[in-house]
Amino acid sequence: MNLPADPYMKSQYVNMMLKANNMDLETFCTSANINMIALLNDLGRAGISYDPAIRQFKI
Repeated sequence: MNLPADPYMKSQYVNMMLKANNMDLETFCTSANINMIALLNDLGRAGISYDPAIRQFKI
C-alpha cells in the first residue's frame, strides 16, 4: 500500500482507514503490509503521535 508522503495527510489517511475498518494500528499495518515502527517514527518526527486508547493519530 502506498501512503501519502506528507505526514499530516498520511496520519489522516491512516485514521480514516482505522475508523472505517474498526481496527487498531497493528492490525491495519499487518493487513496493509506496512512497517508499523517506521510509520510511527515517520509521523513522530512531524509531532504526530498515536493514541491506542482511541485508536487515532493526534497532532
